[in-house]
Amino acid sequence: MEEPISQSNLLTELEPYQPSDERDGWERAVFLSTSMAALSSNILASYVRYCLDGAKANSVAEPFAVVDADYTRTTKEILTLGLWLMICEECGPKVPEWFQSYLYTAFQVADELCKEPTVTAIFETYPMDNGPIAVAQTLSMIVCHRLGLGATKAEAALALGDFILNSRERREDLLKFSLTESIMALDAWVADMKPQAI
Repeated sequence: MEEPISQSNLLTELEPYQPSDERDGWERAVFLSTSMAALSSNILASYVRYCLDGAKANSVAEPFAVVDADYTRTTKEILTLGLWLMICEECGPKVPEWFQSYLYTAFQVADELCKEPTVTAIFETYPMDNGPIAVAQTLSMIVCHRLGLGATKAEAALALGDFILNSRERREDLLKFSLTESIMALDAWVADMKPQAI
């Protein structure tokens, strides 16, 4: 029988840094969602490179390109899953109220950054009740099919899920940075962001 997950040491460490008010929470959530969107884009780009590197001959059209709408949709799905994983990875059976409120705000910001699909639609699409591994695998298989990468490698169908699950340390770093740094430092980081192509 699996033992229930307890609150992480990181969340205990961050509790004194919880947002001071609604505005502070919103500004910090803007950083968190924006930085998680950048991480999500990088995860997707890494996945595509992984599939194309050493791909079976004639498995994809050359030059390979991802349709912008597919890239945006998939990045939003990875972003939503990443924020949800923070709850799964950092909380025990009870999510602290301040953390729940903070991530709810981050989900709202995610919907401001990219209107479609909505966070709610993403939650309705994937089997969230089945846990992180099932959700990551389902997303991976759908994205592999959507981008036409299934013929590149035998492991292409599930590789994206591994990229997502294995980025926990980066998610934790962004969460910590979002709560412990000044708003000025967070704004400067967002202003310096550069889009990254595949």
